[in-house]
Amino acid sequence: MEAENDKFVEKDYLDLLDITTEAGEEEDNQLFQWLLVGLVSSYRHDRELVDFNLAKFEAAKLHEAIEKKQLDHDDVVWILTTKNFFQLRATFVCYKQSYEVAIDQAINSSGNGDLGSILRGVIWCIVSPEKHFAEVIKASTVGYWTKDEDSLTRAIVTWAEIDMTKIKGDYFKMNNTNLDDVVRHDALGVYKSFLMALIGAKI
Repeated sequence: MEAENDKFVEKDYLDLLDITTEAGEEEDNQLFQWLLVGLVSSYRHDRELVDFNLAKFEAAKLHEAIEKKQLDHDDVVWILTTKNFFQLRATFVCYKQSYEVAIDQAINSSGNGDLGSILRGVIWCIVSPEKHFAEVIKASTVGYWTKDEDSLTRAIVTWAEIDMTKIKGDYFKMNNTNLDDVVRHDALGVYKSFLMALIGAKI
C-alpha cells in the first residue's frame, strides 16, 4: 500500500561533516565507510511516496538488530542507505508506535558507542534536521568563546538559506536561551557581525 505523504519537510539534510566527528576510531572500520558512502551516494527515489507495509516490516528489522545490539547488521545499513527519507520517517514512526520508544532512544539504550552516536546523528538529520543543527550549535559554543567555529558557521550558513526561525526556536526549546544572545556573547569582531547578520539579530 502506497500513499502520498505531504507532512514532512521538502528538503533533507545530512550533516555528514558533523557526524564524522563522532566516529573516533570507527573511521577505519569497513562498516563505517560503507555507511557514509551509502548515505551520500545511494540512489534514492525523491517521490513523496510511502509504503506503510514496508515501513512496518523494516521497523521490525531495525528493532531486532537494536535488541541484539547488532547495529552493524547488514539490514541496518541497507535500510538507512537505500530508502528515501519519506519512507525512513514512516519507518521510524512505525518503530515508535510498535515498540513505544523512539528509535534514537532505543539505539542510545543499546550502548553501542561511536557507531550508536553516528546512527543517532543520521536519524536526527532525517527526522528533524533543525534539531540536529541546534545541537551542533550548542556543542560548538560550550564554554568561553567559540570552541568550533567551523561547525557553528556551517550550521548557521546552511539554515540561513532555509529558515533560521526553526533553528532559533528549537535552540530555545532545548536550552532555554536565545541563539541571538549566545552568538552575541560568544563570537568576536567581524566574525560576530557576520553570524549576527545571518541569524537576523541586532548587533
